Amino acid sequence: MMALTELPLRKMIASFHSELHRARKATRRGVIKVGFITVLLLAGKSLTEAHITLPFLRGGYIALTSFKTPSHEHTQRMRKNPPKPVLFHLANLQHALNVLGSKIQSETNKQWSDFHSHIGREWSKFAGNILKIFPSSKQSSLGSRKLDEVLASFKSVLRNGKEVEVGQLLKACRAHLTLVKSGGTALKLVAKDMENNLLKAEALYHHIRSTNRGRDLTSLLEVEREQGIHNGNVLQDQSAAMGLLWIRRSLAFQMDLYSSLMPSSTKSPADAAMEAYSTHLLPFHGWMLQKVFPLSLSQMPEREVFIAKFGGRDVKDVTKEHEQEIVDKLRDLVTTWEPLIGAWKRDFETMDMEDMRKV
Repeated sequence: MMALTELPLRKMIASFHSELHRARKATRRGVIKVGFITVLLLAGKSLTEAHITLPFLRGGYIALTSFKTPSHEHTQRMRKNPPKPVLFHLANLQHALNVLGSKIQSETNKQWSDFHSHIGREWSKFAGNILKIFPSSKQSSLGSRKLDEVLASFKSVLRNGKEVEVGQLLKACRAHLTLVKSGGTALKLVAKDMENNLLKAEALYHHIRSTNRGRDLTSLLEVEREQGIHNGNVLQDQSAAMGLLWIRRSLAFQMDLYSSLMPSSTKSPADAAMEAYSTHLLPFHGWMLQKVFPLSLSQMPEREVFIAKFGGRDVKDVTKEHEQEIVDKLRDLVTTWEPLIGAWKRDFETMDMEDMRKV
């Protein structure tokens, strides 16, 4: 372990110390510069207002005019308006120095505050790099949080082993849609189709939720049938029933596909996808979809890539432990779907709403 991490760790520590040294030097220069400029401005202003002659600041003694005897008029003006006492000038100077001290302290505090902030940022980056080198066990499972959410959501859909709770079903499907979208190009068409059908079901559910109807699947289908929008088992295209029918078929397709990712499977994902398509979707697809869907599924990646995508990692970063974790969760998801899809289909058949037409 030390052999793999010693070199990058030393580099990061050296970089951190270099940044610290640079920040300290910059802070010292800034404080000195600000203090010096402030001294010149404030002291110069105060001394000028006090009318104290400072030839060494105004060009040297060469700039002084030669001495002349004061005229009578000048003497009279001086008597009427005597110059301010030197003590008053010194009081002005003391006030200026007090102001100067406050300014320097304020600027110094600001510089040190910036310095501490800079050190805080550098330490955060340093600590972040340390975590990348030494990942914790908690971090190792963060990549599969989408799969965790999907699994937890679907486990709460089927009540008493036979009643499908619509609100929880829609929530689980929405979470699953996010997971399917992470599956890459091969599942892009599957995800788009699922999203369109999910919107149909959500529209009716949210519309009647305040009436306390439609909480379970049978109740929701009854509400729509009472509206008279269907013709027997010929469902209206934009209805919730039509949306839920196709979501169920999509999940049945995915259930067979994900089963091929198990170590015991001898099928590649591409072969499993085509076989699952032939079983669950092809009988209900018209000529156009029969051409489009297989073309999309032909881009199905290898098993390792699939596992990595569902785990939220690059293929090269997937360890044996992480692969086993994802496989176990997918197996649990497939096991959860089986009774749910069965109850889902029975409700449609009982209500005589299993539309068998091609689209």
